Amino acid sequence: MQIFLLLLCFFPVFLLSIPLKNQIPPVSFLSLNQNGIKNFTVTSNDELKIYAEEVGDPEKPTIVFLHGYMATRLVWEPQFASKSLREKFHLVRWDDRGCGASESPNNITKYNNVDFYADDLNAVIEKATRGNRKKKVILVGWSRGNLVALLYLKKYGQEKLAGFVFVAGSLDMAGFSSAAVELVPITFSDDLVTAVNAFSTFIDDFSARPLDPRIKAFFLGGAITSPPTNHQGSTAAIFGYVENDGYVNVFRNITAPILAIFGADDRLINTPVSSAKVLATNSRATQITYPNAGHLLFWDVYEDFNRGIEKFVEKIIKDEN
Repeated sequence: MQIFLLLLCFFPVFLLSIPLKNQIPPVSFLSLNQNGIKNFTVTSNDELKIYAEEVGDPEKPTIVFLHGYMATRLVWEPQFASKSLREKFHLVRWDDRGCGASESPNNITKYNNVDFYADDLNAVIEKATRGNRKKKVILVGWSRGNLVALLYLKKYGQEKLAGFVFVAGSLDMAGFSSAAVELVPITFSDDLVTAVNAFSTFIDDFSARPLDPRIKAFFLGGAITSPPTNHQGSTAAIFGYVENDGYVNVFRNITAPILAIFGADDRLINTPVSSAKVLATNSRATQITYPNAGHLLFWDVYEDFNRGIEKFVEKIIKDEN
């Protein structure tokens, strides 16, 4: 078992060296993101080590990217590989506890408290902004990452928030597809075959078009290396807060600019339902829905997505000046 998991960790790295044709996006450009990339580790309030990476000038506007369920910081490769984003901004991405290169204890009590996720993000932001209390950040969440961002805002407030990009997410359970709701509990399984099959089916629904098998394996490798206790505990904590409109109330009170981005062909989020809820909850929110894009829209239409992020942040800068 240990040998299998070790191979699975390195397999996605091997896959990235293989050029793909007519896929989204072409993997050949992803190696560019290693130029200038730096990593750092922070210690959260419960002494857990959280891994993060950054690229770009820290004096420029900081954008912090939050990945989704059963993913890692590496989902943001198309953004970290963008020459324009790297030159104009300070990009930061990090692994949730139990994911990627962050500590992954096989203990459910390290995942079943919503404060953990708020504290982890706060530690990353403090490190990324070099302790500058006046510097604000733009948060870009994907899917479950949006909820982690809202947990941070609930606990720590909006003092450090310059803007929020809400990507392919939902504020309540009504916005998640039945496929997502049914598959997630199966990923908790201690049986490797059962868990892998569930992850595989889930990842099949990421994109609006069939993923190349090598890209799929890239995502599968990130998912399966996380312990089942993480999947179960984090889901109970993060999605449990949906009750009593927890996230809706936090989102409603955001005073910073908000950009909600959806894929028209998302199979894990009900885009019309979620989009309507977002716009009805906070009048400051603006929205973009990209055609021919699914849940993984920042891969499906990565060039359009990157331009959208760039324009949103530039407008924030312009309005502040």
